[in-house]
Amino acid sequence: MEAAKSFIGNRVNAKGTETTGETVEKAMEPEYCEAAEPTTESEEDTKNTMDTLEALEVCKFYLENKCRFGDECKNMHEGVPVEKMVKQNKSKKKADENKTDKTKKKPPMKMAEDVIKRLQWDPMLPKEYFIIGYLDRFLGVVEENFTTFSWEDLASVDYDVLAIPQHRIQYFKYKTEKVWDKTERLDIMFGSTGSKVGIMEFMEEVDKKIKEERDNRLDDDDFDSDDEESGPSISVQVNTESDIHRISEEERSTHFIAIKISDPEIIENVTKVQKQIIGKEEILQDCCMKKGLLHITLAMVRIEGEEGVEEAKKLMRDLKPELSNILADKSKATIKIENLKSFGQRVVYADVTPAHDETFWKFANLVRTSLDNASDLVKSSNSFDYHSDYHSDYHSDYHSDYVPHLTLAKVSRPVARERRSKYIPTSYYQEFEGLRFGEQGLDNLQLCVIDSSTRYDGFYNTLAGLQFS
Repeated sequence: MEAAKSFIGNRVNAKGTETTGETVEKAMEPEYCEAAEPTTESEEDTKNTMDTLEALEVCKFYLENKCRFGDECKNMHEGVPVEKMVKQNKSKKKADENKTDKTKKKPPMKMAEDVIKRLQWDPMLPKEYFIIGYLDRFLGVVEENFTTFSWEDLASVDYDVLAIPQHRIQYFKYKTEKVWDKTERLDIMFGSTGSKVGIMEFMEEVDKKIKEERDNRLDDDDFDSDDEESGPSISVQVNTESDIHRISEEERSTHFIAIKISDPEIIENVTKVQKQIIGKEEILQDCCMKKGLLHITLAMVRIEGEEGVEEAKKLMRDLKPELSNILADKSKATIKIENLKSFGQRVVYADVTPAHDETFWKFANLVRTSLDNASDLVKSSNSFDYHSDYHSDYHSDYHSDYVPHLTLAKVSRPVARERRSKYIPTSYYQEFEGLRFGEQGLDNLQLCVIDSSTRYDGFYNTLAGLQFS
């Protein structure tokens, strides 16, 4: 309507007539039209005006947001200017993109079957270093070495062969690190999920990491007799935290030489700490040293055949006179058991502090020297040498690897698999960290058999035992 008024006003002005807004409004009223009816020219003008109104189009400049006449424009201003439409289109496009991102299909991931085939046929991948984590219906996720499995058709394997459906495989590890994980969509083996690290580069990084950890870790943890207390069939780990590095059968320890703990106060305090640990996690009861087995290891030994057994017994007998001389001063022939520490949170142990350093290290070094001088039928399988914190002629050949200690608890492999962790949290025994357990006299030396059976008093079976009164 406003456009029509403007148009009429413009038409009247074009004829030189002075027109106001009121004149225009009157021109639109019926009475005015009737009054002007006699004038033929006025009729034509009105008719032309109505025709013009009907012929009005939407202003294309308005739609482009460029019209400079505003309300005075002769064309209609209807619809949405282009700028607003662009903004709306951009918002809609962005919403569509977000929706597309959410519904966009992820790239296909290589399956467990592909990983198995590559490990079987790629000579660059040492399959004995790879571990499979698979879902057991009763135990949950269980880890086993890749070479343990049979990959034949399940229908053709025997009952005593380890074979699993491939859909139960949850992940693959190279030593300690995952290289393929179904739930995490991790694929370093092929890079199908976008991994930028190749498998060969990843293996090098893992090896480097393990080497650094090994250099910073005490080897005594891996070669202590506690790891073999269930018998020589239990493998001992070396080099890495992975279960795949083991001592060969030819080098595995069969016996160990130790001091048996007999002091009642020490045994009582050890039991107190163990009860605290078991109270936190009952399954760790199987990992606590039985009070009858408490000992301090001095050397690990491998004995070959009956001749080796006889030689080892004679070695122990020959040691007694010289050891008795070293231990002549009873005030110096004691060791203090105190403070709680751990080897990598896997082994909880108490420190052994000699009452007289020289006496203890003479005692320990004589045992080691005797083993070094024995034949190949009786040989030391230690990964450590002895150590002293002070310098003297008695300790010039000692090194810093051997840490005398009393083990209270150590996580075994079966328990580690069941609880899915090989660590004992420090919080389980923190309140006893500064505990003084007691004093043990250097009054015995035992040549023990690594076996699951024990003797009458609950201690390991022994080939020979020395008592120093």
